[in-house]
Order: sequence, then C-alpha cells, then structure tokens
Amino acid sequence: MNTYQVLLGIDNGPRDTKRRLSLSVPADNRLSAAIVAEKVGDQYLNDSTGSTYTHAISVKMLHIPKANRRSMTAA
Repeated sequence: MNTYQVLLGIDNGPRDTKRRLSLSVPADNRLSAAIVAEKVGDQYLNDSTGSTYTHAISVKMLHIPKANRRSMTAA
C-alpha cells in the first residue's frame, strides 16, 4: 500500500468553482486513491442538496522512505 497526494476540484452543479482541495490518502493504486479522496472530499463539503461535489484532478504517489512507512502502518 502506498500514499497518494490527490488534488480535488470542487464543482457546484455544472460550474467549476476554481476551488481546490488536496488530500493524502493510503491506497493500492491511483484509481483507488482518487475514489477514496472523492468520497472524503464530498463528506467534507457536506452538501445536502448534492449539487456541490469533488472530482480528482491529479493523483501523485508520495515517496516515503521505508523506515517511515513501517512506523505509519504500526501506529
């Protein structure tokens, strides 16, 4: 499992609000990281009407040294 930095765009209906949200998420691959980040981003927005939502713009794998990775999974 790796850690990915996901940049999310925040949209309101069909309009791009030009707002961005960046999240670091653990996942097995880039697609899974994007899906998890979008779910977390949508929960963060907490829009009851459903017209404001997030979408992944970019997904980059973070390179974390193995020693640090072991301590992160042990915690």
